[in-house]
Amino acid sequence: MAIWGSADAAEGGRAPEEVGQILRRWAARTGFLRLSEREKVWNAWQDLLGPDASHTRLEGLRKNVATFHVDSSALLSELNNFRRQELLEELRGRVKSYFIRDLRFRLEKRRTRR
Repeated sequence: MAIWGSADAAEGGRAPEEVGQILRRWAARTGFLRLSEREKVWNAWQDLLGPDASHTRLEGLRKNVATFHVDSSALLSELNNFRRQELLEELRGRVKSYFIRDLRFRLEKRRTRR
């Protein structure tokens, strides 16, 4: 389906455009199709950690530091003490549009049910 430009093509204006072209141009201009930096970091994090990612939550990205909440003290210790540098380098390699300077991990306190 074609839509006419602002002026009639016969009068020297633009030729008709396909609706799909107009929508693609709009999506590119507005960033509608781009993932947010937070989503990119989270998706890369899930790929890196695999099943262990379900025990973490991306709290935020602030001043180029990715902060994760971890629900297990054992996993917190592993991430903090043994895997931090490896994960940081891998995230930097996978998320090129946002520079991650450091990773921070915090133990997430579980709420007890009454």
